Amino acid sequence: MAVSAGITGASRLRKAELVDKLARSRSAKKTSKPPAGKRTAKKSSAATKARATASAKGATTKKPTAKAQSKKSTPKRAAVKRSVAGKAASRPASDGDGLQIGSVSSLSPKLKRAFASRPRNGEQRAKVSKYYLGVPDTTDLDKGFEYPETYGENVVSLMVRDPYWLFSYWEFAPELRGDLAARIGDEALLRSRTVLRVYDVTETDADRPNGYYDIDVAPEARNWYINVARVEREYCVDVGIVTPDGSFIVIARSNRVTLPPVGPSDSVDEEWVTIEALDELYIRIDGRGGPTSGSGGWGSGGLGSGGLGR
Repeated sequence: MAVSAGITGASRLRKAELVDKLARSRSAKKTSKPPAGKRTAKKSSAATKARATASAKGATTKKPTAKAQSKKSTPKRAAVKRSVAGKAASRPASDGDGLQIGSVSSLSPKLKRAFASRPRNGEQRAKVSKYYLGVPDTTDLDKGFEYPETYGENVVSLMVRDPYWLFSYWEFAPELRGDLAARIGDEALLRSRTVLRVYDVTETDADRPNGYYDIDVAPEARNWYINVARVEREYCVDVGIVTPDGSFIVIARSNRVTLPPVGPSDSVDEEWVTIEALDELYIRIDGRGGPTSGSGGWGSGGLGSGGLGR
């Protein structure tokens, strides 16, 4: 309305001032209008002249489009839009934390207005910065790394799988073959067998076992499942070689393991504790009345929720 009335600087006026100027402009237009009779005559004359011109040229008059009317009637509004867009384009963009992210000239008008109207937030920058740990120190990782097959030791371990089975795994040092060849010779080493010697060490040790038996394993093997001869016993194993003359050379000895019982335990405690027995025990220790006498004792639910007397 201010633009159509020719009022300049309407964006800087308060609402009351703008209404007052619009009212004055409207009253001034009313006083400057010609009499009704003359207006009618002028309009009629103009219409007659237009019809005569159209009929003489053989053409019809075209009404201006809405887009053309809009451009023609609001030149100041378009100028205001160009001014706002120019201000937004001249201001560097911010990511919300006050960090510059480049010019907004390539952004859409909607984003330009958003960046222009969004102030820098120092508090938000401070909150974000406390989680910033800086550029991490990158290390050159060897993507071709593989765990070695052996750690250069002669070692064997033993585990319990269930009441009937054990599981053993071992490794040999790279220099083991050379040491054995130097000890018994290459030919004897080629004819030797790699074995696991399983010892029953219940209430004794591997030097004085209750019994043992051998399991032949492949020279390249590094683990083995062992089916025990007797259940509910203690076992350990040696990994070694049996030479052609029947001698056994120990390479490594394992830890001891105990097999669990087969099935539920047959040990049943038939002596159940009674309140009277607890009273007697309490009197012998403390010399006073039992906890069932008075409040707070076992009989009244003392010593924990529910008590032992329930």
